[in-house]
Amino acid sequence: MIVVDTSVFIDIIFRFDENRYELVKKIFRFIQNAGLSVVVPEVFKVELIGQLVRRMKKDEVFKIYNSIIGNVDIVNIERIRETAFSVASETGCRAIDAYFIATAKITNSILITNDRVMANNAKN
Repeated sequence: MIVVDTSVFIDIIFRFDENRYELVKKIFRFIQNAGLSVVVPEVFKVELIGQLVRRMKKDEVFKIYNSIIGNVDIVNIERIRETAFSVASETGCRAIDAYFIATAKITNSILITNDRVMANNAKN
């Protein structure tokens, strides 16, 4: 299993940076070819919809949202709450980052992110 941060999805949807887009495309291709599952914390749904609504027309938002949500495994917040709290108390990271890091920790998965702050906190 692989935990993929929202930043990675945003990079492939919006192509802000061509190099990052190409890298993310390779990552998703690898995940698909390897038959790996993408796992995200439940709060990903809220973060993703917020990111999409800020950048797209409403009629397009739910098409993209549903196609992504239909292809990830969602970890219930109850399952990771205590670990997220522990991560935040140890690293001082943002709440959303704590949930992604906790999801990787609980599922024994690799965390993929384009967020340098989250990556550093995950290493800690």
